[in-house]
Amino acid sequence: MNRRARFRLVILALTAVVAGPVPGFAQTEQLTTVQIQVQDALEACYQCHGPGGVSVIPSRPTIAGQKAEYIRRQLAAFRAVADTTDLAQGNDTKNADAATHIPKRTDPVMEHMAAGLPEHLIKPIADAIASLPCDGGTPKPPAVKAPIRPQAADACVSCHGQDGIGVQPHIPNLAGQRRSYLRRQLLLIRETAWGAQPRKGEAWRTHPIMEAQVARIKIVDVDAIARYYSTLDCQGESAKSKTDAQQ
Repeated sequence: MNRRARFRLVILALTAVVAGPVPGFAQTEQLTTVQIQVQDALEACYQCHGPGGVSVIPSRPTIAGQKAEYIRRQLAAFRAVADTTDLAQGNDTKNADAATHIPKRTDPVMEHMAAGLPEHLIKPIADAIASLPCDGGTPKPPAVKAPIRPQAADACVSCHGQDGIGVQPHIPNLAGQRRSYLRRQLLLIRETAWGAQPRKGEAWRTHPIMEAQVARIKIVDVDAIARYYSTLDCQGESAKSKTDAQQ
């Protein structure tokens, strides 16, 4: 079975669970509609995030296999920025003020993409992305020597796990992520912690917990953390268990 066929089966299975009947439509018709919409949305995601959601561009993150709740929250965060801008331009002060209190994350491309997503598709899309193999279906060869975690990354373990897999549904997996992407996100949060203000058309990111962690971190440590997590297997401990069982 080829990758596209497997992908269609995943979408069928997911939408059968997450999509419910909509008044005025037969359930089978609604499921078919959601399946098509989710597939179209993911095909658009692949244009930047790589085939099957596995990045081939250093600055773009791999989204395949990422935590569904984390994906959902990031899409909501990008939408919040777009909604605030639209409301402000329309002089809808009341709703604009409400949108301002939603956690936000800026990125011109993602804001544009997220703004066009209907609310009812965000969760199905996040669930579909989470179900994709983080390695694209091609397991990473076992490392000859296990990477040594730098001291600067010790503080990351409590949230992101010993193996780089987030310990809570809303905490992202870092294992196997693109090095350049991880480095850039750490620097963006660090800049915010130092009081930098977002400029129009530029990426910007804030997170209270992460700001406290990286505010005083050295650039050399940012590099070490990004390098370390990028070398880990995206499957986490499950990959190690499989390797041990085969030996």
